[in-house]
Amino acid sequence: MNVQESLIILGIGGSANDILDVVEAINSISPTWRVMGILADDRPVGSEYASLKILGHLRDAPRFAEHSFINAIGSDASYRRRPEIKESTCMSDDRFATLVHPNAGVSPRAQLGRGVCVNHGASVGGRAVIGNHVCIGSGAIIGHDSVVDDHTIIAPGAIVSGFVRLGQACYIGAGAALRQGVSVGDGALVGIGAVVLCDVLPSTIVIGNPARALRVTDEMGLWDLTGRSGSPL
Repeated sequence: MNVQESLIILGIGGSANDILDVVEAINSISPTWRVMGILADDRPVGSEYASLKILGHLRDAPRFAEHSFINAIGSDASYRRRPEIKESTCMSDDRFATLVHPNAGVSPRAQLGRGVCVNHGASVGGRAVIGNHVCIGSGAIIGHDSVVDDHTIIAPGAIVSGFVRLGQACYIGAGAALRQGVSVGDGALVGIGAVVLCDVLPSTIVIGNPARALRVTDEMGLWDLTGRSGSPL
């Protein structure tokens, strides 16, 4: 008799629904996970989202230390906060589940960290190293020998060629393509459909084909290429 492990999702929104899809697909083959509810800071405790109860806020995670967790918080507007979000739970990496959709292809020679979610149709090549709390969207491709650091989001349909290095807390937009061997610095964002042929500096936003820098961020906020400042992401 299979014993299901209990799972709590951090946050609501589209990524939470994606996680539920992955869990249901895994359970359809072998009952593995039982989703207990959600921790979220932007919904009242006791309310519901996707038929799941909001059990508490992120800071309440230690009350549920016997459960496993998975982070669903992160978008093109909030991806840089993912390390902070994880730290706010006060939970160690080993309390986070790694979820792989049965219809994803992960090489037996690849390494997946804790808190990783690999969605439907994604591919992770041989000797690729995926850090902790990485989200790999549906149909995304991670080429052989690539390295993806902690907390990075790779949106659906993105193509990361071989020997690419993605820094911590990056966002790779849907349908983007990264040339073999390029590096993307910590906190950078690659826009939807961008074609990256050269290295991307940390905290830089690049768009277009070929990709060009749109804005650079620092602790003072956003800077576009004319030097005008704006609000931080």
